[in-house]
Amino acid sequence: MNDCLRAVRTALEAGEELVLATVVSSSGSTPRGAGAMMAVRPDGSIEGTVGGGLLEARAMRAAGELFSRGPAAALLQRHELDNELAAKADMVCGGRVTVLLERLGGADAPVFAALDDALRQGRRVTLLAALDDAPQDRGPGALRVAARAALAPGQTPPPWPGRDAAALASVLAQAQASGRPQAVPGPGGLLAALPLAPQPAVFIFGAGHVSRPTAQVARIAGFRTVVLDDRAEFANRERFPDADAVLVPPSLDRALEGLEVGEADSLVIVTRGHLHDKTVLAAALKTPARYVGMIGSTRKRDAVYAALREEGVADAAIARCHCPIGLAIGARTPEEIAVSIVAELVQCRAAAEGGK
Repeated sequence: MNDCLRAVRTALEAGEELVLATVVSSSGSTPRGAGAMMAVRPDGSIEGTVGGGLLEARAMRAAGELFSRGPAAALLQRHELDNELAAKADMVCGGRVTVLLERLGGADAPVFAALDDALRQGRRVTLLAALDDAPQDRGPGALRVAARAALAPGQTPPPWPGRDAAALASVLAQAQASGRPQAVPGPGGLLAALPLAPQPAVFIFGAGHVSRPTAQVARIAGFRTVVLDDRAEFANRERFPDADAVLVPPSLDRALEGLEVGEADSLVIVTRGHLHDKTVLAAALKTPARYVGMIGSTRKRDAVYAALREEGVADAAIARCHCPIGLAIGARTPEEIAVSIVAELVQCRAAAEGGK
C-alpha cells in the first residue's frame, strides 16, 4: 500500500492524472482485505492491486470511465462474489467487497505528499475525504470528491462546508481506533477515512557496498529503509535514492541516539570495521527490535561477543544477535548477501506475524 501511495505522489507531482481504487470494506473470502490500493493511469497501467482477476478488471474498467468524467469524479463499487464469480477470481469461496474509486489530479498532490512524508518518517496518518452524491445520470454509486485531507493522530478534522463536524470526528476516530477504513454514508454523500501505518523499519548501519543492495531489496520486500553512516560521502541521496531516510550521525558511537526503534523493526549492522560493529551492536541490543543482525565471520563474531561480555553485556542479550547475518544460501557478492539478509528479515517477520 505504501509503495502505491508513493507512486501516486510521484505521478501527481509530475502533473499526471490517476484513479485511485481502495478496498474500503470486505467480508468473507476475498482476494485482498480492506485498505488494499491500486492506482490506474489513463493508459491502463497500474501500481498496486485490489486483488487481481475479475474484481480488479472491473475496477480498472470503472477507472477508465472516470477519466471521461470531470475532475474529482468518484465511484463506490459493491461486489457480491458468489461461487461462480469467486471461481473466476481464483478464490475458494465468495465474499463481499466495496471499492472506492477516486479521480486524482495535480491539485491533490499536496495531500498525497503529506501522506507519503508521514509514512517515510515512521508516523501514522489518516486520509479523510468527503464525497458528494453525483447526479443520477452518472449511474449507481457515482460520487464527487468535495474535500480531502491528511491528518496525523490527534489532529482535528477541518471545517468542511456542508459537513457536520461531529460526524467527521466520529469517522476519523473509528478509523484510527480500528486501524481499518471507514466509509459512512450520510445526507448528500459519503465520509471515508483510510488509516495508514508505516511499514516496519530496517535501520541499516553502514553505507558501504553491502548496504546499497540491502536497502533496495528491503524496500521491495515491504520495509521502511533508513540508512545511517557518519560519512556523508557514503550516506547520501545519490547512493541511496530510494531509501526512506539517509542519516549522518556525528559518529557511529551515537548512531542510535534519537532513533525510535519499535518491536517490529530490524537493525542491520554492516559498518566498515569490527570496532564500529561492536559499538553499534552494544547499543542495538538495548532496543526492543525484533531483529538484530551483524555481518562478519564466526571468528569476528566470537571476538566481538567476547569484548561485549568483558563490558558486562549478558549472554541472553548477545544471543539476540544474528551473526553471521542472513540465511545460509552461499551468498558471495554484495547483491547475493543483500538477498540473504532480507530473506532472514522476511523469515523473522513471518514468524512474528504468524504468532499473532
